[in-house]
Amino acid sequence: MKRLQDFTFYVMMLGSLMLVNGCVLQDHKIQTPMRLSPSQGPPFASGLKAPIGITDDPKGNIWVTEAGTGTSNNGQVTVITPSGMAYPAITGFASSISPENSPEGLTHLLYMNGQLYILHGVEGKLYVVDITSFNPGTSAPIVASSLTGMDIGTFVKNAHPNAPDDKLSNPYNLTFGPNGDLFIVDAGANAIVRRDKTNGALSIYAVLPDVANPTSPMVGPPTLDAVPTGIAYDGSDFLVTTLTGFPFPTGHAHIYKVSGSGSAPSTPTLYRSGFSALTDLVFSPGGQLLVTEFGFGSAGRIASGEDAAVALYAPAITPVDILLSKTSPDTYYVLHYGPGLITKFTAQ
Repeated sequence: MKRLQDFTFYVMMLGSLMLVNGCVLQDHKIQTPMRLSPSQGPPFASGLKAPIGITDDPKGNIWVTEAGTGTSNNGQVTVITPSGMAYPAITGFASSISPENSPEGLTHLLYMNGQLYILHGVEGKLYVVDITSFNPGTSAPIVASSLTGMDIGTFVKNAHPNAPDDKLSNPYNLTFGPNGDLFIVDAGANAIVRRDKTNGALSIYAVLPDVANPTSPMVGPPTLDAVPTGIAYDGSDFLVTTLTGFPFPTGHAHIYKVSGSGSAPSTPTLYRSGFSALTDLVFSPGGQLLVTEFGFGSAGRIASGEDAAVALYAPAITPVDILLSKTSPDTYYVLHYGPGLITKFTAQ
């Protein structure tokens, strides 16, 4: 199996687990043991329908993609103000049910200079939406059908970077890199796609390697797909988290480094290993790497991306995205797919 639907299937199985409280974690000095100081109170936001991605704007608003319920076109982007009030911002995105009976549709999004860059995995499209005049709680929601999406999926399938596997595409996560170009990890094609800032041209920037199946006796195919889930740029290189496909073996998900100045297709190199079902990553203000692990075969958690043995917070129920706030110092928001909530963390 390859597709990220395998991932969402397991998400739904865990979705009924207990909610997660916010907590305080030490970030700048990642060490063992890590000192954690859990905070009390409700989550920052709740009631989200299959949320996948979060980003924020300079006003401190949090923008969230919700895949929806899969029974109607109820995928949407929701905006949550710093006070915790949630409002629909863009509504009517296609939401469908995967063969594994879980909702799918919108994936991740990213804010930059008054615009939201939004990925839809099923449609294989990138939407760019101007939100400079959108006021949460006052502006009417933008209707998704009024937007024009850029076709990423057809290009990826025709390029077929994951040959000889089936031609698949699932634009999943994104970041900006050299020259202001947009870099998209495609979880169906196991590749990084580059979108040129100047003319919008697409190219395959890198292909993530398959992983030898470590199970014994063997469960699944001899090699497993990398399934990239998160991407971050440190000014010179990209770091990419991987889920590692079915059967999602514990301790065999990797973080790869990809040169930001290499010629395409750039060859990924192993950066860190020993993780399980990685879903996202973020750099701290001090340059430390934090990652989220979904928790197939083990408890979900927030961990040090520099050392898989260092847990920063556990258990974390189905974490799929982690965001460093643009406006609140040392503040992180973690998105949990199964319970449909956001928890807030403060680094000390």
